[in-house]
Amino acid sequence: MLSSPTVRRLAVAATVALGAALVPAVTAGAAAQDPIQDPLPITPNTSFIGLVNGKAADAVITVVCPGPVSSTSVGHPVSGQTAEVRSIVPPVTAPGGFTGSAGREIVAGFSPASTAAQNIVFTSYFAPAKIPTTWWVPCGGTATMTFVPLPTSPTARSYTLTVAFANIAY
Repeated sequence: MLSSPTVRRLAVAATVALGAALVPAVTAGAAAQDPIQDPLPITPNTSFIGLVNGKAADAVITVVCPGPVSSTSVGHPVSGQTAEVRSIVPPVTAPGGFTGSAGREIVAGFSPASTAAQNIVFTSYFAPAKIPTTWWVPCGGTATMTFVPLPTSPTARSYTLTVAFANIAY
Protein backbone atom coordinates (compact mmCIF):
# COMPACT_ATOMS: atom_id res chain seq x y z
CA MET A 1 0.00 0.00 0.00
CA LEU A 2 1.18 3.54 -0.78
CA SER A 3 2.01 5.91 2.00
CA SER A 4 0.12 9.15 2.50
CA PRO A 5 2.97 11.42 1.20
CA THR A 6 3.29 9.25 -1.92
CA VAL A 7 -0.45 9.50 -2.61
CA ARG A 8 -0.27 13.29 -2.22
CA ARG A 9 2.67 13.49 -4.63
CA LEU A 10 0.84 11.37 -7.20
CA ALA A 11 -2.29 13.51 -6.82
CA VAL A 12 -0.28 16.72 -7.35
CA ALA A 13 1.50 15.22 -10.38
CA ALA A 14 -1.82 14.13 -11.89
CA THR A 15 -3.33 17.59 -11.32
CA VAL A 16 -0.33 19.30 -12.97
CA ALA A 17 -0.48 16.90 -15.94
CA LEU A 18 -4.22 17.49 -16.38
CA GLY A 19 -3.73 21.26 -16.23
CA ALA A 20 -0.94 21.09 -18.81
CA ALA A 21 -3.18 19.06 -21.11
CA LEU A 22 -6.04 21.57 -20.82
CA VAL A 23 -3.98 24.72 -21.57
CA PRO A 24 -3.58 24.01 -25.32
CA ALA A 25 -7.29 23.16 -25.64
CA VAL A 26 -8.38 26.38 -23.93
CA THR A 27 -5.87 28.45 -25.93
CA ALA A 28 -7.03 26.90 -29.22
CA GLY A 29 -10.65 27.68 -28.40
CA ALA A 30 -9.85 31.32 -27.62
CA ALA A 31 -7.77 31.69 -30.80
CA ALA A 32 -10.74 30.58 -32.91
CA GLN A 33 -12.68 33.70 -31.86
CA ASP A 34 -11.92 37.34 -32.64
CA PRO A 35 -9.53 38.75 -30.08
CA ILE A 36 -11.06 41.20 -27.65
CA GLN A 37 -9.76 44.72 -28.14
CA ASP A 38 -10.09 47.49 -25.58
CA PRO A 39 -11.64 50.69 -26.95
CA LEU A 40 -9.11 53.24 -28.23
CA PRO A 41 -9.85 56.96 -28.56
CA ILE A 42 -10.29 58.19 -32.12
CA THR A 43 -7.32 60.40 -32.97
CA PRO A 44 -6.14 62.41 -35.98
CA ASN A 45 -4.23 60.77 -38.82
CA THR A 46 -5.67 57.28 -38.32
CA SER A 47 -6.98 54.89 -40.97
CA PHE A 48 -10.27 53.15 -40.13
CA ILE A 49 -13.09 50.96 -41.40
CA GLY A 50 -16.74 50.76 -40.44
CA LEU A 51 -18.65 47.61 -39.59
CA VAL A 52 -22.31 46.68 -39.27
CA ASN A 53 -23.08 43.63 -37.18
CA GLY A 54 -19.37 42.81 -37.16
CA LYS A 55 -18.97 42.85 -40.95
CA ALA A 56 -17.08 45.26 -43.20
CA ALA A 57 -18.55 43.52 -46.29
CA ASP A 58 -21.86 41.78 -46.95
CA ALA A 59 -23.39 43.54 -43.93
CA VAL A 60 -27.10 43.00 -43.27
CA ILE A 61 -29.50 44.85 -41.00
CA THR A 62 -32.59 42.87 -40.06
CA VAL A 63 -35.77 44.97 -40.20
CA VAL A 64 -39.37 44.50 -39.09
CA CYS A 65 -41.83 45.64 -41.76
CA PRO A 66 -45.28 44.14 -41.11
CA GLY A 67 -48.12 44.42 -43.58
CA PRO A 68 -47.98 44.92 -47.31
CA VAL A 69 -44.50 46.05 -48.32
CA SER A 70 -43.66 48.13 -51.40
CA SER A 71 -40.37 49.40 -52.77
CA THR A 72 -40.80 52.58 -50.70
CA SER A 73 -41.75 50.88 -47.40
CA VAL A 74 -39.68 51.52 -44.30
CA GLY A 75 -39.47 49.80 -40.94
CA HIS A 76 -37.42 49.62 -37.77
CA PRO A 77 -34.20 47.64 -37.19
CA VAL A 78 -34.49 44.64 -34.87
CA SER A 79 -32.82 45.24 -31.49
CA GLY A 80 -29.36 43.91 -30.70
CA GLN A 81 -27.65 44.99 -33.93
CA THR A 82 -24.48 47.08 -33.90
CA ALA A 83 -22.27 49.45 -35.85
CA GLU A 84 -18.60 49.94 -35.04
CA VAL A 85 -15.41 51.62 -36.25
CA ARG A 86 -12.01 49.94 -36.08
CA SER A 87 -8.62 51.47 -36.64
CA ILE A 88 -6.47 49.76 -39.23
CA VAL A 89 -2.71 49.84 -39.55
CA PRO A 90 -1.06 50.64 -42.90
CA PRO A 91 -0.34 49.25 -45.36
CA VAL A 92 -4.05 49.20 -46.08
CA THR A 93 -5.02 46.79 -48.85
CA ALA A 94 -8.59 48.06 -49.26
CA PRO A 95 -9.65 51.70 -49.27
CA GLY A 96 -10.55 52.74 -45.78
CA GLY A 97 -11.44 56.00 -44.14
CA PHE A 98 -8.91 58.43 -42.70
CA THR A 99 -9.52 60.80 -39.79
CA GLY A 100 -7.30 63.46 -41.33
CA SER A 101 -5.37 66.05 -39.39
CA ALA A 102 -8.27 67.02 -37.10
CA GLY A 103 -10.61 64.02 -36.72
CA ARG A 104 -11.49 63.00 -33.16
CA GLU A 105 -14.88 61.38 -33.75
CA ILE A 106 -16.66 59.49 -36.51
CA VAL A 107 -20.34 59.92 -37.31
CA ALA A 108 -22.12 57.05 -39.05
CA GLY A 109 -25.44 57.22 -40.87
CA PHE A 110 -27.14 56.34 -44.11
CA SER A 111 -26.62 58.38 -47.26
CA PRO A 112 -28.39 60.53 -47.98
CA ALA A 113 -28.90 61.28 -44.30
CA SER A 114 -32.58 61.71 -43.50
CA THR A 115 -32.09 63.35 -40.11
CA ALA A 116 -29.32 63.91 -37.58
CA ALA A 117 -31.33 61.64 -35.27
CA GLN A 118 -30.33 58.77 -37.54
CA ASN A 119 -26.61 59.09 -36.84
CA ILE A 120 -24.34 57.23 -34.46
CA VAL A 121 -21.41 59.18 -33.01
CA PHE A 122 -18.22 57.27 -32.19
CA THR A 123 -15.44 58.65 -30.01
CA SER A 124 -13.57 55.32 -29.70
CA TYR A 125 -12.48 52.50 -31.96
CA PHE A 126 -13.47 48.92 -31.06
CA ALA A 127 -16.57 50.10 -29.18
CA PRO A 128 -19.71 48.73 -30.87
CA ALA A 129 -22.80 50.93 -30.62
CA LYS A 130 -26.36 49.67 -30.86
CA ILE A 131 -28.24 50.54 -34.03
CA PRO A 132 -31.29 52.37 -32.70
CA THR A 133 -34.59 50.54 -33.12
CA THR A 134 -36.19 53.96 -33.65
CA TRP A 135 -34.47 54.45 -37.01
CA TRP A 136 -36.56 54.24 -40.16
CA VAL A 137 -34.77 52.13 -42.78
CA PRO A 138 -35.82 50.45 -46.04
CA CYS A 139 -37.65 47.13 -45.79
CA GLY A 140 -35.45 45.64 -48.50
CA GLY A 141 -32.69 46.41 -50.94
CA THR A 142 -29.48 48.16 -50.01
CA ALA A 143 -28.26 51.53 -48.81
CA THR A 144 -24.89 53.11 -48.12
CA MET A 145 -23.80 53.72 -44.55
CA THR A 146 -21.18 56.45 -44.45
CA PHE A 147 -18.65 56.85 -41.63
CA VAL A 148 -17.53 60.51 -41.60
CA PRO A 149 -14.56 61.77 -39.54
CA LEU A 150 -15.20 65.04 -37.66
CA PRO A 151 -14.07 67.71 -37.46
CA THR A 152 -13.19 67.48 -41.10
CA SER A 153 -9.94 68.58 -42.72
CA PRO A 154 -8.49 68.56 -46.23
CA THR A 155 -6.88 65.17 -45.50
CA ALA A 156 -9.98 63.49 -44.02
CA ARG A 157 -11.65 60.68 -45.98
CA SER A 158 -15.02 59.04 -45.24
CA TYR A 159 -15.60 55.29 -45.37
CA THR A 160 -18.69 53.82 -47.01
CA LEU A 161 -20.26 50.42 -46.48
CA THR A 162 -23.10 48.94 -48.52
CA VAL A 163 -25.71 47.47 -46.17
CA ALA A 164 -28.52 45.11 -47.21
CA PHE A 165 -31.88 45.09 -45.40
CA ALA A 166 -33.68 41.84 -44.60
CA ASN A 167 -37.34 41.99 -43.53
CA ILE A 168 -38.12 39.30 -40.94
CA ALA A 169 -41.86 39.87 -41.10
CA TYR A 170 -42.07 37.78 -44.27
